[in-house]
Amino acid sequence: MNTSRVDLLNTFLIFLSFGLAYFLPFQLFLLAYAILGPLHYFTEINWIRDKKYFVANKNWVYIIAGCAVLLSIPAILKLPLFDFLKENKIADQIRFTVPTYLNSLFLITIIIAIAFIGFKNKKQQWIIVGSGVVSAILMHRFTLYHVIFGIFLPTIIHVYLFTLLFMWYGNLKKNSRIGYLNVGLMLLVPVIIVFISVDQGFYDFSNQVKSNYVENNFHVLNANISKILGLTDGTKFFFYEIIDLKIQMFIAFAYTYHYLNWFSKTTIIGWHKKMSSKKTVLIVVLWGASVGLYFYDYKVGLTLLLFCSLLHVFLEFPLNVISIKAIGKSIFKS
Repeated sequence: MNTSRVDLLNTFLIFLSFGLAYFLPFQLFLLAYAILGPLHYFTEINWIRDKKYFVANKNWVYIIAGCAVLLSIPAILKLPLFDFLKENKIADQIRFTVPTYLNSLFLITIIIAIAFIGFKNKKQQWIIVGSGVVSAILMHRFTLYHVIFGIFLPTIIHVYLFTLLFMWYGNLKKNSRIGYLNVGLMLLVPVIIVFISVDQGFYDFSNQVKSNYVENNFHVLNANISKILGLTDGTKFFFYEIIDLKIQMFIAFAYTYHYLNWFSKTTIIGWHKKMSSKKTVLIVVLWGASVGLYFYDYKVGLTLLLFCSLLHVFLEFPLNVISIKAIGKSIFKS
């Protein structure tokens, strides 16, 4: 498939994702996250590995893998399997208090990616990394810092803003009008959602959809987005309020298109080219097992796949840095 056809396909996928998000905001998100999400993690992790992680420093992969493990442990300890740890005060502290401190890993890993991508001198790299660690320590007491790096960065910034930047970066090479149209459409979607009419009576969400959304703390993102926008105080969330419906439409659109965009560009990115038969079988089996886990128990599936989800977010940081750097150069050159 040539690039123009891929661009046209993505135009269609943007409209499709938006349409489905409008009519099925919560259902679409839960299904996309459970079905498309795991396949995206596995295929992208394999592709980035084949690209040598876009970083010359071999320590990068060990750093981010360690960070993903640390961030996954508290969530795993909250599973019913570990309820016996409730009597252990240290274990409870790990499960409920430690995650706040671990939010700094997102900032630190981005700083490390910037250091490894932007600087070749090791002394300069260590200075940048050290500055990142100090910054994380100093900003720990600010709530907004934890909202941005602990909640927004691995979610809406990753699936919307970084996807937008990646599309822009990819279009710098081909300079396609349709490609730039798609970037414009991505920017336009949240504006359309703000002004579009919403009939609350049209929506009816099952108890299972509601419980899966709330019990897995997905609503925390909605509440914090509404707080940042100054629409609420961030302490309330309702499924049928117009504000919450519109925020969820945006979230569902961003996640769904993020996944579809990845699969639509298979022939351009070429992530399938180095997929041996063994890798293909392994990924298909892992994907099938992952989807099965989600349908068996959404919380179990989400928790057990958290490591892969976080790892693929971390793995993209160097590519995000490269994209921003290239876009910046193109802007200042013009």
